[in-house]
Amino acid sequence: MPLLNNKRVPLVSPPPYDPRRKRKEVWYLRFTNEIFTNYESYVNRLMLYRQPVWTCEATGRQNLTYEQALESEGQDEQNRAEFRFCETLRRRMLQRIQFQTVRLEPLVDDIYNHFRYNFAPNEIVHCQLGENIYLAKILDVYAGSDHGLFPLSTKVHEKHENNDHSSSSEETESENDDVPRQPNGRLRFPDAFLHPVPTSPLATSSRNNHLSQQTSTQHRDMNGYTASGVHIIHDRPPATNLSLRYRVQLINEYEEPIEECTRIVQFQEIRRDKRVFSRNIIQRLIRECAHKDSYIGAPWLVKYIVAQRYGIDTRLPRHLQEAQDLAYASIARKRKAEEEKEIEKKIRSDEAVVQKIQIKEERFRLERRKQIPVKYPMEDLDLPIYRKDPNTNWALIDMSPDVYTGPHVIPYPSGGRPIRPIPHKNPAIPDDLFETFIAVYVFLTVFSEPLDLAPFSIDEFQQALTANGSQQQQTLKSTLIDSNVCLLNIVINERNHDGVSEIATGLAMEDYVDSLSEEQQNGSSNKASSQQYRHHDTAFTRLRRGKVERGWRDAEQLKLSKDWDNKEIGEDRKGWETVLVGCLNDVATPNLVPDLDLILRHLVPRNNSTASERERQYPTLSLKHKLAILKFLVEAANESTAIKDYMEQCQEQLTEFRRQKVELNKEGKSINARRAELDRRDRTEKEEKDSAEDDDGESGSSDDGEGSEDGSHDSDADDDSEQTADSDSEEHTRRSHERRHRSRQEKLKQKQERRKELEALRKLQYQKQREAAKARSQELRQKAEERRKLEEDERALRKKEDQLEKDMRKYSTLRIRPLGRDRFYNRYLYLDNVGTSETYGTGRLFVQCPSHIDIQMMLERENIGRLDEQPPPWGRGGGRWFILELMRAHGFQEESDWLEQKFSKAQDDCLSESWWRYYSEPEEVNGFRL
Repeated sequence: MPLLNNKRVPLVSPPPYDPRRKRKEVWYLRFTNEIFTNYESYVNRLMLYRQPVWTCEATGRQNLTYEQALESEGQDEQNRAEFRFCETLRRRMLQRIQFQTVRLEPLVDDIYNHFRYNFAPNEIVHCQLGENIYLAKILDVYAGSDHGLFPLSTKVHEKHENNDHSSSSEETESENDDVPRQPNGRLRFPDAFLHPVPTSPLATSSRNNHLSQQTSTQHRDMNGYTASGVHIIHDRPPATNLSLRYRVQLINEYEEPIEECTRIVQFQEIRRDKRVFSRNIIQRLIRECAHKDSYIGAPWLVKYIVAQRYGIDTRLPRHLQEAQDLAYASIARKRKAEEEKEIEKKIRSDEAVVQKIQIKEERFRLERRKQIPVKYPMEDLDLPIYRKDPNTNWALIDMSPDVYTGPHVIPYPSGGRPIRPIPHKNPAIPDDLFETFIAVYVFLTVFSEPLDLAPFSIDEFQQALTANGSQQQQTLKSTLIDSNVCLLNIVINERNHDGVSEIATGLAMEDYVDSLSEEQQNGSSNKASSQQYRHHDTAFTRLRRGKVERGWRDAEQLKLSKDWDNKEIGEDRKGWETVLVGCLNDVATPNLVPDLDLILRHLVPRNNSTASERERQYPTLSLKHKLAILKFLVEAANESTAIKDYMEQCQEQLTEFRRQKVELNKEGKSINARRAELDRRDRTEKEEKDSAEDDDGESGSSDDGEGSEDGSHDSDADDDSEQTADSDSEEHTRRSHERRHRSRQEKLKQKQERRKELEALRKLQYQKQREAAKARSQELRQKAEERRKLEEDERALRKKEDQLEKDMRKYSTLRIRPLGRDRFYNRYLYLDNVGTSETYGTGRLFVQCPSHIDIQMMLERENIGRLDEQPPPWGRGGGRWFILELMRAHGFQEESDWLEQKFSKAQDDCLSESWWRYYSEPEEVNGFRL
């Protein structure tokens, strides 16, 4: 059985059988066959069994689970030293091991020397007959008699002696026994077994005398040690064993007896198997089957399970028990003294720690008394947590630029918060084009319904802009071409219906051309105006001078894209490139589309170009020029009538949704009021029920007292009637018999009437109880129905609110709405695409760098202390270097380098130099705090 702390853990006894309970829930443990009636006890015992704290009782293996210890105990027995000996020899060896007090090596020598030539009935030995050795079982042992009865042959004796001398050096080596067998594998009957060879008795007697003389020269104790301390190895058997004879039975390898193979042999003709009976195997047997305590003079004890198997007494003798008690008492005293020392040492260390903590708390308390409480709201960079030095009991430091003169080191830069996750950078879109990319994508997704554009994700839009080759052709047809065509159709529709958009109708282009004409006429008189004219519209000037070929408003392009706005582009998208060229010439201006001449020269590769040549030109445009065209088309479509009508419809729908939201809020308040009313009624009924139970208990006790008094009165009346009857019987015997007869009949009638009254009263009470229970059950069902209906209404209300929230977000046209800014003025944006796309939308939390105004506000912190007449008593954070160091401490290394460059170029309005980052995983968003 597995051991826990070297002790056996008893199994849980099964619960008693109860025939009245046919079904009962129990829990069963498979590997111990234990049954539990309580789930908690079952789980506790199962968790204990699964812990690696058990020890195999048979092998001594530790750190096992209970099931592993059971498997270890039930492993192949042939691998254990215990089962390599026969059962009789096993029992004898274990009995001799029990209660020995010597060390392991002397004990092994004692067992080996004692049992080497000491045989007992039922032992399995090797029997030498003639030239061969056979397996035999000892049946009986006989004492010695006259010499010459069964003489030992000289040849066998010499061979046995030689084997003894050769085995003294190495007992563990195996022998090459050639056992004669028949062709069918059975053992062959030895001739020497049937016809023993007679020998002279002098050999036996001389050997006995020689051994007796040799062994009598020295006196040995039980363990084989002489008086001088020299250990004797019994290479030869003692003289007392030479006179013994043994009746043996030859057996086969399965320990089955061979028929008619029984005889009496001499001591010299049998011996043990040297492959099994060796000091090494005996040592393994002692280690596996016995254990010994660590105190001096501790006895060897056979393990309980092994001793129980072989019937070995485990009770210690009196002298060993007394020695064990003394040793355990001494160990307990030493352990107690050590524990007391440890406790004293721990108490002293705890006192020192507590004293240090008290001193630190007292200092911290004094410092906090000196500090003035912080008043909010305040700037995040001025929070005191960054300026509290933990090395000086959290002393607050004022790090204002005009006050602080120490090193540029922040005392507590983390502020007790973890480092923010590093945001991702989009390598496909440059930072200077990312804002245009986001603006175009948001417009296309928000106004996908009036544009008649299928929704798409931001990844698809990015792939369409950056794709190339065959992949580019497939992607462009699905996203990028559709986006350009839908925007061009809005512009065409606006021009055909005389819309109000100045860009789409061409009014902006005409105004630009008129202004250029006026500046050209006044160019000679105003040189500055001429320089500004050449600066704003160099392409147009070169075009008018004839130096720009296929540029803006070129005759070839105007002729090519003539009547481009007569009709909208069809579903086949055929000729949309020509429509785009006409739109850029008639609607766009160099102010609206940068590099307009380059774009047009790219779209029209040569004069008199074919449609197939122009179709291959748009995919080869650069990312910058593609975004420039989309941005222009978005600006032209943004002022169109279709977009404005859609925005008005969204506002009307949002107004209706807000009205529905007010109604839902009223409904929610009504549900909360109903729930509060139900809770109040339940509390009231519970209080009434408790008070009624108290009243019933008091009335029941009073009724019992009255009933006992009535019973006493009835008994008194019966006694009086009996006394009266007795007196009348003495006076008038006949009348007394009649009167007694009448009185008995009256009593019976009274008792019968009383029973009827009690039965009627019981039935009435039972009927009232049933009616009350029925009413109570109906009331409980009504309450449960009200609760269920209330919960259903509440679930329906939550569902309506969720749907209304989705609808409001769907019709909200303002999607680029920053969530807020962090302490470093970085903006956080989440593009909500619910209702406009079947995909996940952007699926990212974008981070935008500070604007030019934000950078100016951060630079003003260098002089903010001088502007205040009364600075706050808790001080402020630092200026430029303070912000940069704080950003590096929070993980914004690259962003801090960019901000440092912006600080050095604060006078230049370089808004184009910006950066965008994003978080795409929920774990990253949860890893930082704004």
